[in-house]
Amino acid sequence: MSDQTQITVRRTTSYADRLRAYKIVLDGALVGTVRAGQSATVSTTPGRHSLVLRIDWCGSEEVSFEARTGEHITFECGSSLAGWRVLLAIVYMIFRTREYLWLRRAA
Repeated sequence: MSDQTQITVRRTTSYADRLRAYKIVLDGALVGTVRAGQSATVSTTPGRHSLVLRIDWCGSEEVSFEARTGEHITFECGSSLAGWRVLLAIVYMIFRTREYLWLRRAA
């Protein structure tokens, strides 16, 4: 069994930001990017971690999680500007910058 933990971030495909990559920030450090419809996997050590996604000055809320040795953890992400919410883009970019993207642990 490996001493590392694998973290995969799987991004949905949506109209908003489809041509741009989201930055994956693990414990305050940029560790990779993920594009629309794709996934990215990074390795880390077991223990307590925080994960957030960024795009320009906007991003997701921070997700804290505990990783065990050899575990593979998957997160899903996407833009909050889906459907009718695309009309609220300016509101998200100015007032709801931490809700511009969504990030959650996959079941």
